[in-house]
Amino acid sequence: MKLRHVIVALFASFSLAGAVCAQAPAAKAAEKSPADLAGEAFGKLYNDKAAKLSQERFTQVIAAGLDFLTKYPTHWRANAVIKDLAFFGDSIRDKKLAAYRSAYVTQLKYEVTNQRYKEGISNDAKAALAALDVAATDFEFRDAPSKDAIMPLREKLDALDAMPGGRRFLRDRESSYVEILTRGVSPATGEVHLNKLLKHPDKGVADMARSELNIVEIKKVPYDLKFTAVDGKPVDLAALRGKVVALVIWSGTSAGNVTMIDQVMQARSYNKKTFEVIGVSFDKEADREKVMKFIKDNKITWPVHFDGKEAKNEWAPKMNVGRAPAIVLFDKKGMYVRNNQNAGQLEGELKRLIEAK
Repeated sequence: MKLRHVIVALFASFSLAGAVCAQAPAAKAAEKSPADLAGEAFGKLYNDKAAKLSQERFTQVIAAGLDFLTKYPTHWRANAVIKDLAFFGDSIRDKKLAAYRSAYVTQLKYEVTNQRYKEGISNDAKAALAALDVAATDFEFRDAPSKDAIMPLREKLDALDAMPGGRRFLRDRESSYVEILTRGVSPATGEVHLNKLLKHPDKGVADMARSELNIVEIKKVPYDLKFTAVDGKPVDLAALRGKVVALVIWSGTSAGNVTMIDQVMQARSYNKKTFEVIGVSFDKEADREKVMKFIKDNKITWPVHFDGKEAKNEWAPKMNVGRAPAIVLFDKKGMYVRNNQNAGQLEGELKRLIEAK
């Protein structure tokens, strides 16, 4: 009897331990830092679609953004907050409310000036506020282009470059400035400035310039791409003139690419006569069998490029495509359109490009 009691007790203890384990709370998620919480609070306020357009809303958005930038200027969200604050006026699309756009950016620049000259502000915070001032001036130029406004914007950029901590924000601001030069002055002017930035001591700025110049070069003439597909058939982009072409880049080892493939197939059914798809596999040679299985499982009938070099082939870096998935579009003349086409919006973009004269 004693032995039986011991066994019963043991089973009871195991059952109790199992129950305790089953009821044990899941591991706590890592606590968010005050900077993370402040960034999320700004984002929530900024994206509040129900908020009414008013001076009070301007004040709230500006105050929250400036509070974040002065307290956490080195946080990874800082560049995004700067852009959101400076370009908040873009959310005001109604032409009848155009005066609000001007009123907002005027108020923003006034508050930035007040903050920049407060006592005790750190160098990093001063740099973040200077970058915000550049971005706000950038917005003003886009809203009301003027050749006379280019020089003040350039001077502010140069001042930001010279500030302690200023280069943390320089890549984004220089990239935006190049866009202004290209669209507001001339493509040649933008290209000249990009070549100048190639020699910039900040690697981020120089890398941005290299990437932008890649696209400048690729846009100059119809793109030339020839290869032999995995089924042995030759593919020549020049032979597809008159059709919109999508290079659909994927990895056969990633299940996450399937959704994109499905969306491309749906778009392809829209117009097979004037739309051509070319698949590109960013996979290693060792994964050849997986790639072939991916093609078969997903019923891919378009030609597929596979060389086992992943993203390190001769042409992908020139398109600034470094990983899958991605969609690169070319128009009916064989000219590069973009390297980041959203698969879910592909059908609408195809309609635009196909109907273009």
